[in-house]
Amino acid sequence: MTVAKFIPVALIVALVAALWIVAGQYYSLALWVPFISWPMYFVYDPDATKLRRLPKEIVGLLGGIVFGYVTLWVAPQISTYSGGTWALPLTVFFVAFTIVMLELTSLFELAPAYFFSYAGYFAYVFGGFAGAYSLEVAFRAMLPYGALILLGLLIGLATAFLRRVILAGEGVYGAAQRTVFDKETA
Repeated sequence: MTVAKFIPVALIVALVAALWIVAGQYYSLALWVPFISWPMYFVYDPDATKLRRLPKEIVGLLGGIVFGYVTLWVAPQISTYSGGTWALPLTVFFVAFTIVMLELTSLFELAPAYFFSYAGYFAYVFGGFAGAYSLEVAFRAMLPYGALILLGLLIGLATAFLRRVILAGEGVYGAAQRTVFDKETA
C-alpha cells in the first residue's frame, strides 16, 4: 500500500477523533476515556474484521471497571486485618491474580482489556471526573465511565469499517490493506 492511498484513512481517523473532542467538550465529558478502548479494537484484531472478538473486549473492559470498584470496596475491609499499608497491595494482588487466571477461559480471557479499563477507572474516579471521592461516587462512576469506554470501542469499530471502505474504494483489498503495525501484531 502506498502512502497516498493511506492518507484518506489517516484523515478520516483524525476527523473522527476531532469530532469526538468537539462533542465531548460540548457535553463536558472525560475526553481521554474513549482513547483507551478505541485502539484496543485494532490491537486485538489487526485486520479489524473479526467481530467475534468484540464480546471479549466488552467483557474485559467492563470487567476492569467491576474489578476497580471491588478494589475500592475490599481494600478498607482488608485493612482491618492487614493494616493500611498492606490493604491496597494485597487487594491489587488478588485482583491481578484473578484477571490473569481468567486468561484460561474463553470469554473472559482478554486480560489487557481488564487492566486498561481497571487503571482508567482509577484515573476517572481519583481524577475527580465523577466528583469528590467516596465509595458511593466510585459506584456511580461505573456507568458513565463504562459508557465512555464502550463509546471508544464503538469508535474503533466505525473507523475500522471506514478504513476498509476507503481502501477498497482505492482498489486495496485483503492483506494489501495491512500496515507495518498490522503485520507486526498479526
